[in-house]
Amino acid sequence: MSAVDLTQFHKTFFEESHEGLDAMESALLALDAGSIDTELVHTIFRSAHSIKGGAATFGFADVAAFTHVAESLLEEVRSERRAVDPQLVDMLLRSVDCLRVMLRRSSAGQPVADAESDALRAELLRLVSGEVEAASPPTTDTVSAVSGWKIDFSALPHLLQTGNDPLRLFRELQQLGRLEVVRVFLVEGTPATLADVDPAQCYMGWELHLHAAVARADIDAVFDWLDGDCVLDVSPLPTAEAPAQDTPVQATDTTAAPQADVAAQAVVAGATDTPVQVVRETPAASAETSSIRVDIDKIDGLINMMGELVITQSMLSEIGENFQLSQLAILREGLAQLERNTRELQESVMRIRMLPIGSIFNRFPRLVRDLERKLDKRVKLELHGEHTELDKTVLEKIGDPLVHLVRNAIDHGLESPSRRKAVGKSETGTLKLNAYHEGSNIVVQISDDGAGLNRDAITAKALQNGLIGAGQNLSDAEVADLIFQPGFSTAAHATDLSGRGVGMDVVRRNVRDLGGSVSVRSVSGKGSTFTIALPLTLAIVDGLVTAVGGERYIVPLISIVESLRLTASAVRKVAGGGEVFHFRDAYLPIMRLHRSFACNEAVTEVERGIVVVVEEDGRRVGLLVDDLLGQQQAVVKSLEAHYRRVQGISGATILSDGSVALIVDVGGVVHMGRQSKVA
Repeated sequence: MSAVDLTQFHKTFFEESHEGLDAMESALLALDAGSIDTELVHTIFRSAHSIKGGAATFGFADVAAFTHVAESLLEEVRSERRAVDPQLVDMLLRSVDCLRVMLRRSSAGQPVADAESDALRAELLRLVSGEVEAASPPTTDTVSAVSGWKIDFSALPHLLQTGNDPLRLFRELQQLGRLEVVRVFLVEGTPATLADVDPAQCYMGWELHLHAAVARADIDAVFDWLDGDCVLDVSPLPTAEAPAQDTPVQATDTTAAPQADVAAQAVVAGATDTPVQVVRETPAASAETSSIRVDIDKIDGLINMMGELVITQSMLSEIGENFQLSQLAILREGLAQLERNTRELQESVMRIRMLPIGSIFNRFPRLVRDLERKLDKRVKLELHGEHTELDKTVLEKIGDPLVHLVRNAIDHGLESPSRRKAVGKSETGTLKLNAYHEGSNIVVQISDDGAGLNRDAITAKALQNGLIGAGQNLSDAEVADLIFQPGFSTAAHATDLSGRGVGMDVVRRNVRDLGGSVSVRSVSGKGSTFTIALPLTLAIVDGLVTAVGGERYIVPLISIVESLRLTASAVRKVAGGGEVFHFRDAYLPIMRLHRSFACNEAVTEVERGIVVVVEEDGRRVGLLVDDLLGQQQAVVKSLEAHYRRVQGISGATILSDGSVALIVDVGGVVHMGRQSKVA
């Protein structure tokens, strides 16, 4: 029988391990907040135990060894032999971070252990060994005096049916030290003939010698999930029975065992003495895959919609076979039903890709805790809308911008406790993250009750950097927009958190790449609110089809404020050859799309065309187009994947008549307009 290829299960192991680390982190933070709950401790222990067992099974020895030491420490907490204090929580949180790195390296086929993980593991070992010595009475047999353990392990017949595997247990025991299989035997009640043997049942028992000075609790932890599935007896092994360090593991006492015992013993000895060989593809050879866990209700909805489509298709086929003009009304009704079914099917498919933003929000309690201590500030974090869903691709890419905004809010926005007290505020600052749906978009807000943006410092720095001219009068929105300029920072000194002028421009660029926008509203002394608006999905965009020359362009509805016709007298010329028009108590610049995209035979007189007012990052401009052709939902096709990146264009789509329309990147077009003015 060929060996089982375990590599097919690696992806599931890594996914579940990262989920386990997230659960550990959340529970540790709850413990740190003073909620000493037994169930929380069990949650942390179970997560570590699962990761250790899986790592040992799949041959990730470094991960298993590190997790085992952390698990030993957790066992002391679980058995109430060690109290929970902030130092312990800090060390365990560092262990979670270290395991994340080790798992990422393991999944990429890279070397796992490094100086940092080795140092942390040694620190954990010192803590565990120190606790053992302190708990040992000096006049009796102590744990430190135990050089090894004798383990008598007999499986109950149903052991294999519970999903447990004795070989996995042996691999876990090997993580503790040198394991010797002394005897393998058949348990009482084993069928006398081979014909009566049930391959789904286990009839074996083992006598094992573990040569390692470990705590009894470490061995119990290995067998923790076999309660009721085996007969177990663990006792100290006399020191004289410990083999030399370089003595190979060997099976003994074969004369007392039946022939069946000898055969079974040879199999187990071979399995435990030889490291698990796992053949892995190199990262270059393995295809990058991505997966998503889907709620069963979403799958059921998709299946139901497929059923409706089949019914509608059958109805239309029947009409088409013997169509008569008198059936035109029925045909139209069928086509309308088909359109509804198609739209609902599309929505069902899109919902499959939707994940709650809570998976990103869950990062922030840990981040806030660490920054509080580093900056000596007090922060109350409030999370709202964790169940708001958005596309998996958007979710994966929005994490880093949110982390940067949270860091900035704590570092720059919230004042120190003494400063807050001096101005009549609570010494504890409040940081709020909120997510909600607004039409076909999702809005994420990061708010703080800190000092707000320093208008004078921002304008002074902008003047120094040549971003504005002397005496230039800027609105609050224009001042706030300056912080998104590359290299802009008002910090007097750079720190490892901020102050280097790298970050806010990257935040805006990353959000724009997702088809969204970011803006800021600030009140001096009251705080700031950063608002990120994102499309629910990157695959489909609702847009306005416009004509420019002989081409058609789609402007995303998320960016459109209004469309209008202007008279020639409503347009004013400004310095540099630009044009502006009055719109709702403000003058907005006009951008001619035919110039941006070099379109021929386009309308050149403003009064003959239509101006589409769009908003991007709090700035409004008017896009001049020839005509509006209607609203359409467009399936986005990447230009970059098939051609190259084109400034001002985010993608393309195929219209209902088979022609191709380009999708306008509003932020890119606005940026092109600014560049032309500078030039």
